[in-house]
Amino acid sequence: MSELSTQLAQSLPPDAGSGPAWVRALRKSGAEQFRRHGLPGRKDEAWKYTRLGRLDKRELLLHADLQAPASSSSHPESLVDAGVQVKMLDGQVAAIAGALPEGLRILSLDDAMEQGIEGLQTLLESLSEGQTGGSSASGFSALNTATLRTGVVIHVAAGVDGGRVLLNWAALAHEKPLLINSRVCLVVQKGAKLELIEQFESPHANTSNIVVQAALQEEAGLQHVRFQQESEETVLITRTEMAQQASSQYDYYGFDLGGGLVRHDLHASLLGADARTAINGAYLLDGHRHVDNQARVDHIAPACLSEQYFRGVAGGNGRAVFNTAVRVHPGADESEARQSNANILLSARAEVDTKPELEIYADEVVASHGATVGQLDEQAVFYLRSRGLSEQDARQLLTTAFCRSVSDKLSDPALGELISQRMMDVMPQAS
Repeated sequence: MSELSTQLAQSLPPDAGSGPAWVRALRKSGAEQFRRHGLPGRKDEAWKYTRLGRLDKRELLLHADLQAPASSSSHPESLVDAGVQVKMLDGQVAAIAGALPEGLRILSLDDAMEQGIEGLQTLLESLSEGQTGGSSASGFSALNTATLRTGVVIHVAAGVDGGRVLLNWAALAHEKPLLINSRVCLVVQKGAKLELIEQFESPHANTSNIVVQAALQEEAGLQHVRFQQESEETVLITRTEMAQQASSQYDYYGFDLGGGLVRHDLHASLLGADARTAINGAYLLDGHRHVDNQARVDHIAPACLSEQYFRGVAGGNGRAVFNTAVRVHPGADESEARQSNANILLSARAEVDTKPELEIYADEVVASHGATVGQLDEQAVFYLRSRGLSEQDARQLLTTAFCRSVSDKLSDPALGELISQRMMDVMPQAS
């Protein structure tokens, strides 16, 4: 294992802590796996293009302060109005603002595990079961499980529209660099709906390892927006696991406008017939920033639909990694899967590594995939300049329109327009 892995393993609590027996068992299992395998390394294919050198230099310690933090000015202004806002500080629930509609429950992870919220144990154990006999590739998830104490649980009762919930993530300034682990658990029961927005704009550089797990029951719907505009010193590692039952709908929109080292692992399991998932994203890179998106969909039930649509712009010495994978399992007949990833390079030093993957083991399947890396159309630039725009404005307009195809997919036009403007404000320039 790397020196950092050894250091973090030594920082793990010596015992499984308090709480129900099943929670202690999960922590113990996660700790054992992490001590055995550590963090991802060069031999892990899924991490081939994303090295953890930035973390190695930080001599990170695990964040062990479990005192409930007070809400403070560390939180940025809310990206958008929401019926309910949950302020997350150093991975913990600091405050919950707004009136919760009947049927919507929001609790800290610690309280939810003690109270035994319906479906929570099954959800948490499902991730651990998927890592049995794991490897260093799932090291961050194992570390998150080993420290399973902080986070938030959102439960939406059957038939309830939970409205919009904003998770506003922030971190305090610490004397020593800390690795913050947090878990977000969503249980959306039959016929229920929820819109979840995650906002990452902390004024302080931080290193976070966040796992999001969701169980969508029959006919449930979840729209999930993740907006990230962190400092270049921030490291953000996320893993998102969706388990979807029949006729459920999951729509993900990820916008990466900042961060120094960013990695998103997105995985949807279509377990019931007619389940649908759409995973969309846009990433803008300059400087020495690195963003890695790994998206995977498993079609397990028949007649399901999945779409993956990502757009990226890289300038300076920025590097983007995108790996999209779809697996249509035996028996998942009449599935439909579409994959699309297109990128624009604005610098000879920028790099994009993209790889679509498709495995089909069923009949009557409709599937398509495509990946492109290119430059701006100079004829389009010339046309806009002939209409009075400067070269810089013309290029900025074209690159923004390129990424706007993602934000335009949002069901809320006002939110889409806001994010489009944010993208225009930070759009990399040609160099």
